[in-house]
Amino acid sequence: MSNKLKHINLEYLNEISDGNTDFIIDLIDLFFMQIPEYQISLSALHDKKDWINLGKLAHKAKSAILMVGMKELADDLKKLEENAKEGININEYHEIIVKFVRDSNLAIEELKEIRKNYN
Repeated sequence: MSNKLKHINLEYLNEISDGNTDFIIDLIDLFFMQIPEYQISLSALHDKKDWINLGKLAHKAKSAILMVGMKELADDLKKLEENAKEGININEYHEIIVKFVRDSNLAIEELKEIRKNYN
């Protein structure tokens, strides 16, 4: 199953769940709830130029993204978090948010397929 995955890596999720299927399902469902909220809020905070809260939300989003093994995107969110807290490299924020939305939507699609296997 996991050899079909292009965007996510469930190694960490499987490791922390210790084979507990219900726990995996709960974490996947949490991802489904959180990510759309993060997508909307990151864009709204960017539009408001609320860099401090943008940095805080990037930190939360990074944790969710790491759960599904998207290391490169997590690194981008860490950069956004650190830069936003200091209000530097502002011209890079939008591009990272666009990438977050695109890549996290791809992750959601892959997780939907995985989630079907647990029903």
